[in-house]
Amino acid sequence: MKYENSNTCIIKTKIGNIFIEIKDYKVIKIFPTNLKITDFKYLSSKTLSLFKPIKQQITGFLEGKVANFSFSIHLEGSSFQKKVWNEVKKIKYGKTSSYSDIAKKIDSSPRAVGLACSKNTNLFIIPCHRVINSSGNLGGYIMGKNTKNYLLNMEKNNYDFLLL
Repeated sequence: MKYENSNTCIIKTKIGNIFIEIKDYKVIKIFPTNLKITDFKYLSSKTLSLFKPIKQQITGFLEGKVANFSFSIHLEGSSFQKKVWNEVKKIKYGKTSSYSDIAKKIDSSPRAVGLACSKNTNLFIIPCHRVINSSGNLGGYIMGKNTKNYLLNMEKNNYDFLLL
């Protein structure tokens, strides 16, 4: 959904270009894109002040230097999707949970949890990459299994460093 008076930008990261949309000082979307990156020199100072800290935190997260985000988000989705995403948000940095475990906590099915995760548009903030199959296999991810594997390994390798 496109909002009136929303601000958007596209940043380049080590895992690809990321589209960011902000409305009323809350992030409403962090999502992969093939669009070209935003040249920050063309942004107004007000818009730049909105995006600069978000860009720094996302970049820091993907470099294994940031474990938590300080900016606010606005979740868009069904009440069930929000229920799943709020449960996924509880998964700590460097840890994983299974689709089955989350399903049990919210009295649902693993398949429904997976479907809700696939609709998450606030990547990294709602860390659906931390949700795996109960067998230990990765399961799906909007940015692909290689990116999911990268994110999980990056968090695992930086867990002690960031959380001590």
